Amino acid sequence: MKNQVQFSAFTFKSNSVRVITDKNQEPWFCANDVCDILGYSNSRDAISKHCKVGGVAKRDTPTKSAVQEMTFINEPNLYRLIIKSRKPEAEPFEAWVFEEVLPQIRKTGKYQLQPQQLALPEPEKFPREFTEHDLQQLVWAWFALLRSTELCQVLHPALKQIGSHYAASVYSMAYEYRSTLRQAHNVLTRITEQFECEQGNNWRVLKYLRAYNPKATGFQLDIL
Repeated sequence: MKNQVQFSAFTFKSNSVRVITDKNQEPWFCANDVCDILGYSNSRDAISKHCKVGGVAKRDTPTKSAVQEMTFINEPNLYRLIIKSRKPEAEPFEAWVFEEVLPQIRKTGKYQLQPQQLALPEPEKFPREFTEHDLQQLVWAWFALLRSTELCQVLHPALKQIGSHYAASVYSMAYEYRSTLRQAHNVLTRITEQFECEQGNNWRVLKYLRAYNPKATGFQLDIL
């Protein structure tokens, strides 16, 4: 979070929610803004109890009076706070994030390198050799994760309705790994581009890899 980021501000029922898009095009949400909407009186306490440390970061943030250091949380931690909130606004806030904020960020909130950054060294690369079978197994593992997350999305409303203690875990599994799916999709698409999708062999899974839309928020499998 120390590198350059892009600031945005969204409005939920007259409440401002400040969002940062980092260099990996992942959104980070202002913890104070989120906690105010979800009814957490002590944002620091809420973050300590419900958020994972790896998804919490400090950032110098412009305000009306001055630049202040504020806490931002990543997408998985945002979901954790939504799950734990008892305020009625949690459900419409969740829908708003899914249907308006994230699609807009994915569409327009791309991180752009400044000209002086172009001279930075390329990330270190690690050459590896894979058999065709190895590549097939990697894509099938990605497909299994996609199918599991979408199944959890189907199960969560029913578990929540009956008050199951599994509801929170299933919700987390349904949405926490979306960024992993998107990043893995980029890599797998690149390293399997030479292969054709054939229904008669293990490459039939490419149908789902190539049809996957990283900007979509709804279901992407027709098998559920």
